[in-house]
Amino acid sequence: MARTSDQLKRLQKRMAAIPLAVREAIIPALDRSADQLVAAAKHLAPEDDGDLRDSIRKEPGEHELQRKIVAGDEATFYATFVEHGTAETPAQPFLFPSYRLNRKQIEARIKRAVNKAVKDEWGKR
Repeated sequence: MARTSDQLKRLQKRMAAIPLAVREAIIPALDRSADQLVAAAKHLAPEDDGDLRDSIRKEPGEHELQRKIVAGDEATFYATFVEHGTAETPAQPFLFPSYRLNRKQIEARIKRAVNKAVKDEWGKR
C-alpha cells in the first residue's frame, strides 16, 4: 500500500487514530472476507493437475488490517501467466473475477463490522 516514507507515515498516523478495540473487532470480518475470496478463486481457477488451485491462499498484509490473496509459489510460478495470458495462450482469469463477484458483499460485511465496533466503542464512553 504505502510506497514512500511520507505515505507510510500518513498510514501509520491514520492506523494509530483507530481505537484498538475497533481494530480488533474488524479483524474477524477481514479474515472471513479473505477466506471467501480464496474459496471463490479456487473455484474459478483452471484445473489441470490442481497445483495452481492449491497454491491460492491468504497472507497477512503490510499492517494488521490488511490481507493479501496470493496465487502461485515456486512450483506454480505461472499463476500470473494464467490470470493475464501470454502471447501464445489466452487469459484464464480467476482472481479478479472472484474479487468482482464478491466485492459488494465483502464491502458490506466490513462496513457493518466497522459501524458496530464504532457504536460499541462510542457507547462505552
